[in-house]
Amino acid sequence: MIIAFFSFMPSLFWANDADPINAGPKASDAPYASGEILVKYKPSLREATTEYYQTKLCITTIRSFHTIGVEHVRLPGEMTVAQAVKLFRNDPNVAYAEPNYYYHLDIIPNDKDFGLLWGMNNTGQNVNGTVGAADADIDAPEAWDITTGAGSVVVAVIDSGVDGSHPDLSGNLWTNPGEIPGNGVDDDGNGYVDDIRGWDFANKDNNPTDDNGHGTHVTGTIAAVGNNGIGVAGVAWNVKIMALKSFRADGSGLTSDAILAIAYANLMGADVINNSWGGGPYSQALFDMIRSSSAVVVCSAGNSGQNNDLIPHYPSSYTSANILAVAATDPNDNLAWFSNFGVTSVDVAAPGVNILSTVSGGGYDYKSGTSMAVPFATGLAALLKAKSQASAISDNSSKSFVTGSGLSNLEIIAKIKETVDSVGSLNGQIATGGRINAFQAVKSTGGDGGSGGCFIATAAFGSVMEPHVTILRKFRDKFLMTNRLGNAFIRMYYTYSPNLADFIVTHDRLRAMVRLSLIPVVAISWVALKFGPILSASFGVVSVCLIIFFFIGWLGKRRL
Repeated sequence: MIIAFFSFMPSLFWANDADPINAGPKASDAPYASGEILVKYKPSLREATTEYYQTKLCITTIRSFHTIGVEHVRLPGEMTVAQAVKLFRNDPNVAYAEPNYYYHLDIIPNDKDFGLLWGMNNTGQNVNGTVGAADADIDAPEAWDITTGAGSVVVAVIDSGVDGSHPDLSGNLWTNPGEIPGNGVDDDGNGYVDDIRGWDFANKDNNPTDDNGHGTHVTGTIAAVGNNGIGVAGVAWNVKIMALKSFRADGSGLTSDAILAIAYANLMGADVINNSWGGGPYSQALFDMIRSSSAVVVCSAGNSGQNNDLIPHYPSSYTSANILAVAATDPNDNLAWFSNFGVTSVDVAAPGVNILSTVSGGGYDYKSGTSMAVPFATGLAALLKAKSQASAISDNSSKSFVTGSGLSNLEIIAKIKETVDSVGSLNGQIATGGRINAFQAVKSTGGDGGSGGCFIATAAFGSVMEPHVTILRKFRDKFLMTNRLGNAFIRMYYTYSPNLADFIVTHDRLRAMVRLSLIPVVAISWVALKFGPILSASFGVVSVCLIIFFFIGWLGKRRL
């Protein structure tokens, strides 16, 4: 029975404009898996009760979720789910029992293309036939001047999988450091064999490849590789994506698989968990697993146009402090026509209409839905984690410059909520009354900015993605962030450089002079990155000597 109950938890699918949008069914109407349920025995009687049901009723355990004390059980052939749930709920030794429901993916289908990413930077451009309002965006380019994320930050995407061969995603896939590829052994002892890139819980194998397209689109908005000359850029284009496939090709997925995926993300240290799905009834087991996570758990508000305060949409409506519930806005900063809302149950809004991102097979396409809004908030959470980790590293007085815990999940959520852009159309619709602003959130977080933050160079060359600035950032990360003296210089630089950069960017002649003066610095940095610091130092000495000789010669001519 326990197994049957756990299996009956809601499946997850994506909603699109061709299919009816799930409005959050009542438990009595919601679809669930047959022949299995989810059960939690009271802790003191767990072993005895489990043995009783196995012996007397032939109810067997499929798997145990030890973190939350829940059993996923299989029912004997003659027993229905309804009978099993009633039986267990009437047992005083059982804390709760529930079907293994189905959930749904919250979507409405519909770098050279950066100009089309209105959610990142809205200039009022025409995107897919819709003209937007200037600055109705998350201010991503401004945030990227401070940080573009860090490879130490891991984002788990619980979805239909990820196309790992996509050229805009392959460079940002998480790799399990404790697993040896292809040896058929569970090297890290986490219960999964050869889980190099994550896991496919829907098909129970180590290949979380996307056979639907939804997960790949979501992933692109979070972490498509930036500044690579192709396609699009993710909000946090230097973080790593842990692909956790809980949905099948038809977009359906069981609660038990979602619970397993969250448990895996928790175990393997994911910092943020993206959940662009929902719509099933309340599941205590799913709630318990989410609540146990130390990650930022970002969830879609749903696509039914309903008030979640009145008709809850799970998992976004769970009252767990580590959940950030996200509604969708259009290019004109209006609440999207399909987006759910709720003054007490939905936290923030993010772009979710006509969102261009990666799709399976190496291409790009537009999609709409709160599924598309969630990855903007997920990417922002990853940026904040990266920036705060950088702060922890550079403020660390020990000899270790490799790790830093940074902000907690609750601190990141608070920071995102506190820094939204207030939007009139959202006032009285969601808790904060605003759309997320990546720049304001990142700027308000202490630290040196991780992989962004070259303020003076960015002001001089015009963009954090400009090649000269990229070289300087890479030099900083490789040669300065890795030692105490370098970190001291960075702290001093980031104390004074932002105000100088603000002044430089408003004076064209000064910008030109700064650009010119930075060219030798960029050249020396490039040599160091390419050939090592010793040759770079020699190159620098020769360059300085040549400049001095040139200057002396110039002075001599003037005297003559």
